[in-house]
Amino acid sequence: MGHSRLKVVIRADASVQIGMGHRVRSEVLAEAFSEQGADVRFVVHASCADFAKDGDFLFESESEWHELACQADFLVLDHYGYDAAAINELFQLNPNLLVLDDNNNRGAFYCRWLLNPLSLSYTQSVQIPLTGGRFALLRSQFSRQQVQQELKRQKLLLTFGGTDPLELTLPFIKSLLEKGFPSEYLLVMVGSGVQNAKEIEAYCRQHTIECQIGVSQVSELMARSRFAISAAGGTLFELACMGVPTHFIQVADNQKDALTEHTALGWCAATDFIGCEPNKRSGLVDQVVNNVLIAWQTDLSERSHLARECVDGLGAWRVVETLLTSHLVK
Repeated sequence: MGHSRLKVVIRADASVQIGMGHRVRSEVLAEAFSEQGADVRFVVHASCADFAKDGDFLFESESEWHELACQADFLVLDHYGYDAAAINELFQLNPNLLVLDDNNNRGAFYCRWLLNPLSLSYTQSVQIPLTGGRFALLRSQFSRQQVQQELKRQKLLLTFGGTDPLELTLPFIKSLLEKGFPSEYLLVMVGSGVQNAKEIEAYCRQHTIECQIGVSQVSELMARSRFAISAAGGTLFELACMGVPTHFIQVADNQKDALTEHTALGWCAATDFIGCEPNKRSGLVDQVVNNVLIAWQTDLSERSHLARECVDGLGAWRVVETLLTSHLVK
C-alpha cells in the first residue's frame, strides 16, 4: 500500500568542507520513501548551493525551513551543525523527527527516531533508536549486487570519498607505483567534488591506471576489488557490504567511532591522518602503503567474510518500514 500523501522534509547539506556523506545517505533514505509513494524534499542552506540539486529548497534563515518542518509528516535531520538545543527546538516543531547521528557526542536530545549505523547507546529521550549495521543506509545497488555473480576480484581500489579534502589520492598512487605495485591492478575512484580530479585523471592516463570519476554504480567497482585504501565515512559500510577488506584513512573527527568499532571486528585497519602535519603526510602515506602491500600478499577470504557479516545493504528498507509503522499522527 502506497503512502502518497506523506510529506518528507530532509535537511542535509554538502560542500567541500562538510563532504558528501550526509547528502548521499539522505538520498538513500529519500529513495526508499519515494518507493512508498511519499513526497520528499531536501532543504539546503544557501551557502551550500553549489552542491544542491534541482528541486531543493534553498534557505538563508532558520525560520524559512522551520516553516517547512512544521508541515512535514516526517522530518529528517542529518547535520552536525545542530546541537542538542537546536534538535529539541525541531522536536517541538514536529514530533515526527528522525535524527541521523554518528558519534553520540551532542548530549541528550529529544526525537522520535534516532539512526546510527554504529552500536552506540542513547538516553530515553530518543523514543525509538535504530542502531547498528543492519540500519546502515546503502544505495539499492548494493543489495542487488549481493545476489549477483561476483566478478573476478583482482583490483586494489583507491578512493577518498566525494571530495578528498586532504588531497591524498595522488600521493597514494605515486607511493604505490614507487614501491612496485603493478599499475594494471590499481583502480582509482574519484568523487565528483574532488578539486584536482583532472590532474589525477591525467596522471593515471600517463601510467595506464584505470581511473573512474563521478561514478554512480560504485558497487560494480567494489565487486572487482580484493582490497581497498579508502577514506572512512559512508564508504566504510559500502565496502563492508561488498566484502572488501580495507585500510581506512581517517580524514575527519566524526569517523573515529566507526573505525574503532569496525577495526575491532577484524576486517579492516585504519590510520589517522587528521593530526598529521602536511609536511609529514608523505611518510605516513608510505607507511600505509607498506602495510597494504603486506596485506595484499595474504589470503583475504576470512576478512572478506567478516566484512559481509556487518552490513547486508537492506538498512534503508528497514528504517522506512519502522518509520511508517510508528508514525505519530499530529
